[in-house]
Amino acid sequence: MASELTFYSKAKQFMLDGTLDLDANTIKLMLVTSVYTFDVAHEVLADVKASPDPEVLAVASPDNGYTAGGETLVSAAVTHTDAPSQAKFDAEDVTWTSLTATFRYGILYAEGTLNGVVDPLIACILFDTTPADVTISGINYVVQWSANGIFTLA
Repeated sequence: MASELTFYSKAKQFMLDGTLDLDANTIKLMLVTSVYTFDVAHEVLADVKASPDPEVLAVASPDNGYTAGGETLVSAAVTHTDAPSQAKFDAEDVTWTSLTATFRYGILYAEGTLNGVVDPLIACILFDTTPADVTISGINYVVQWSANGIFTLA
């Protein structure tokens, strides 16, 4: 199953104007269903969560393994290399324990009000480029980032 990461247009501006500090801000990955229609012009999480809210539901009982708002990326870091000259954003793989859910996308966003922007969006991940929904039933679901990082800028 191939996946694809696409930046939201404003994310580029947010990274360059200091709104986003990828290794200092709380970066989260939220799962959303196929109800969401990706739009590169979306700027903030509220754009994604517009009615109807496509986020995977967090069910209290029985627990479906999902927490509203998604999972925080642990050990998020930006590194640089000279050969080749590039900056890499990476973090530990994200795991949902005993997840039961159907979803299509992952939304990377920075949590909080940053430079006056509430929950700025970074990128959207289409988990199955067929495209098709991903259905998980009571297993640990891991989003395993590439050995090259979540993304690189060269």
